[in-house]
Amino acid sequence: MVIKIKSILLQLFLLVFTATFAFIFTDALIHPNATFLQMSGWKVGGLACLIAAFFYFAYRGMKKLSTRGLMIVSLVNLVLLVLLQLFFIRYFQVNPTWDVGDVYRAALEQKDSFYALSDYFTIKYPNNIPLLIVFILGMRFLDLFGVTNYYFYFTFVNALVILLSMGGLYWLIHRHFGLVSATWASLLMLFMTPLYMYVPIVYTDTLVMIFPILGLILYDLFYHSTDRRRYVYLILLGLVLSIGVLVKTNAIILVVAILIHYLMMNPMKRWIQLLIGIALPFFIVNTIYQSRISPLYPTEKSELGFPMTHWVMMGLDGNGGYFHEDAEYTNSLKLEGLTNDQIKDIHLDRIKQQLSEYGVRGFLNHLHQKMNFTWAEGTYFIPEKLSRQPLETNVYQAYVFGDKNHPYLYAVQAIQLVMLGLMTISGVYLFKNRHAFVHVMAITLFGNFLFLLIWETRSRYLVLYLPLMMMLCTYAMASLNKNSMKGSREHV
Repeated sequence: MVIKIKSILLQLFLLVFTATFAFIFTDALIHPNATFLQMSGWKVGGLACLIAAFFYFAYRGMKKLSTRGLMIVSLVNLVLLVLLQLFFIRYFQVNPTWDVGDVYRAALEQKDSFYALSDYFTIKYPNNIPLLIVFILGMRFLDLFGVTNYYFYFTFVNALVILLSMGGLYWLIHRHFGLVSATWASLLMLFMTPLYMYVPIVYTDTLVMIFPILGLILYDLFYHSTDRRRYVYLILLGLVLSIGVLVKTNAIILVVAILIHYLMMNPMKRWIQLLIGIALPFFIVNTIYQSRISPLYPTEKSELGFPMTHWVMMGLDGNGGYFHEDAEYTNSLKLEGLTNDQIKDIHLDRIKQQLSEYGVRGFLNHLHQKMNFTWAEGTYFIPEKLSRQPLETNVYQAYVFGDKNHPYLYAVQAIQLVMLGLMTISGVYLFKNRHAFVHVMAITLFGNFLFLLIWETRSRYLVLYLPLMMMLCTYAMASLNKNSMKGSREHV
C-alpha cells in the first residue's frame, strides 16, 4: 500500500511538473521575454525549430560514430568551450560592481587581517560572508606568488569551476545514458552561453555550480552502492552539500529534493539513515563556521541582515526582480534601529496590502510575469552584468550588450525555448520510468521553480542549476531517439 501511494504521488508530481513547464514553454513561444529586446514570436519559434532539428540530427549522427570518434568529438567540444571562456576573459573583463564589488572590496581591505564585518554584511547580506572568506583566502594565496591583480586570476578559477562542473555532468550522463548522450551533452554545452559569458563575473552563481553536480554524483554513488563504501559516499555527500548551502543558500533545494527522492524510493528506515548522514556534516560544518565568525558579529545573529520577508515583499513588485526602492526601504528600517521581528511585521503588512491590491486575477498575472521573467529569459541576465564598468571598449562588446546584439538575443532566446521544450518532454518520458534516477533533477528544478515564485527572482538565479536542466534535456533527447537507449547504463 505504501509503495502504491508513493507511486501515485510521484505520478501526480510528474503531471504537475510536465504541465508547468509545458505552460512556461508555450508562454515563452507566444510571448518571448522582452527584458532586453521586444522580439518576434514567430522568428524565435522558427529559429528554435532549426536548433531543435540540429540537436536531434546531431544525436542521430553521433549514434553512428565509433567510441574513438565520440571521444574525439567530446574533446573538440571541450577545447571549444575552453577557448570561448578564454575569449570572454580577454575581451569582457569588468570592474566588479553590485554585490560582487562590495564583497571584493571588503576582501581587499581585510586580506591581511580579517578583523571586522562591514555594514553590507551585518545590516544587509550576511549570506555573502562565506564568499568574503573565499576571496580573502584566494588573495592570501596569490600574495605568495606576488600577484596583485586578484580579480583577473579569480576569473580563471571561475572558469575552472565551470569546467569541472561540466566534467561532472559529462561523467554522470555517460554513467546513466552512455557515451553518445554524453557526447551530445558536450555539444549542448557550447550553446549554453552562461558557461563562458559568466566567467568574468566571479560570484556564487558559478562558483557554487560544482556543489550541486558533485552532490548528485555522490548521491548517485550512494544510491546505487550495496557495500560499505555507501557510507563513505554519504558522509562526503553531507560535507559537499553543507559547504554548498553555506556559500549559496538556495542550494538547500537540492538537499530537500534528495531527501524527497530517497523517501519515494526506499523504506522509512533507510531514509532516516540518509537524513542522519546528511544532517551530521551539516551540523559540524555550521558549528565550525559559526564558532569562527560569530565573534565578528556586532549584534545577535538573529538581528543580522534583512529578514527573509524582505525578499518575499520584493518578489511581489513588478516582475519579481530586484527592486531598489524595496532594498532602500528595508535598509532605512534597519538604520532606524528596528529589530528584525519589527521589520517582519511591517513587511507582512505591506505583503498583505499588495496581495489585496492584486486580487486573485492580478496575483495570477503577477506570477505569470515572474515565470516569464525567470525561465523564458535566454541571456540569463548576461548583457546587464557584462555592461557594468567593462575594463576596456572593443568591437566584440556591441554583439553582446551593444547595438549589434539582436542576433545574439534571438539566438539565446531560441535556445532557451528548445531547453524548455526538452525539459517538458523529459517529464513525459519520466512517466514511463518510475525508477529513473533523473527524477531527482526534476524534483530539484521544480523546487527551484516554487522557490522563485515566492522569492525575489531573475534568470541569473537559474545558472546554479543549469547542469541539472542540461541533464534533463539530455534524457529527453536520448528518449526521443529510442534506439539510443539500447546498451546504455541507466541505473534503477
